[in-house]
Amino acid sequence: MEAKVTYLWEELTRFPKGNIASKTKVPEPPIFAGSENKIHLHDWLSQIALYCLASSIISDDQKIICALTCLRTPASTYMKSYYDKVQARLSVGSWGNFAQELKNIYGQRDDKEEAKKELMVLWVNKDLARKDFVKYAEQYRTLARIVNYSDEVYIDKMKEVISDELQNALVIYKITNQSPKTWNDYLKLLMQAYKALHLDKAQGTIFGPKAIEEKSGGKKDPDAIEIDKIQRKEGKSLQYC
Repeated sequence: MEAKVTYLWEELTRFPKGNIASKTKVPEPPIFAGSENKIHLHDWLSQIALYCLASSIISDDQKIICALTCLRTPASTYMKSYYDKVQARLSVGSWGNFAQELKNIYGQRDDKEEAKKELMVLWVNKDLARKDFVKYAEQYRTLARIVNYSDEVYIDKMKEVISDELQNALVIYKITNQSPKTWNDYLKLLMQAYKALHLDKAQGTIFGPKAIEEKSGGKKDPDAIEIDKIQRKEGKSLQYC
């Protein structure tokens, strides 16, 4: 059966590669998934930039689309608004803004004291935790890995800000004494419950080429969501800046 090719990759690869690509072999950018990724965000962005330069991918829209094909959950879920714009055939904005949004969550924080301050603000941010738990969880995970508080402290602080529906969803774990003991496992359980309660807000990854799929031995990411080829209107295509 012919492999499906996603709309994102079709939009990217319809631009011919220039002379640089023919002389310089640059490997495809690695996958970036977020806080638990082996490659740091700075290095990943550099790899994207090098690949785009070698492939004559010039406009901000094209570079962002290239980067989107290499994101996986939870990072891709956090950047879902960009996928929505691509599907709606809208400009996805500037590369600088795109990179900064990722840096706001995954950028290296060398100052541990500054990370502590950010974490304390997050601990009382009920509004973010209840309106966009995906974003809240990513910020929490990133900061918690930098600041060394105990699992009990991290778990208790999460319990103070999560919505009533999430609290209720975990009641069975509490009364059966099966609640996770580590903060990371507890956060993963909260994310599973949130996704089950809000399927429309917790869509998985959207990714591109067959080559990326082959990197994982031909197995599809279980969290990934492919975009079927979008039927084009006659004479119209995605406009780039």
